Amino acid sequence: MNAEEIRHEIGGSWTQRADGWWLTVEGASIQEVARIMRRGEARFVTMVALPEGDNAMRLSWHWEISGALHSVTASFEKDVLIPTIADIYRGADWAERETRDYYAVAFKGRSDTPALMIRNDDKPGVLLRKSGEKL
Repeated sequence: MNAEEIRHEIGGSWTQRADGWWLTVEGASIQEVARIMRRGEARFVTMVALPEGDNAMRLSWHWEISGALHSVTASFEKDVLIPTIADIYRGADWAERETRDYYAVAFKGRSDTPALMIRNDDKPGVLLRKSGEKL
């Protein structure tokens, strides 16, 4: 599949910007998006997390298709399990582990999310702590 076919199969209102193509989805659909990206041979690049106030988190998953970045975003309420895509894209394992360590995000469908950037005995959510708060 080419990029246009992948976007069409995923559906939604894609927006082309200077930095690539963007789509906002409901969080539960990210696994289906990842499956379509995989079938279309899109290359998983990374996932980025950004807190939205005190009670929500926005995640952005990024794929490269034919030299163009395709980014899919979804917002989640705090403490909601976010569907994993590590079973679809093994490279997403590191991004999910890093997101867990820094933002205390839990991923549904993973049997384990071992620490990547923090010590095993540190509490996840390092970047959510207030200055001076202990791990």
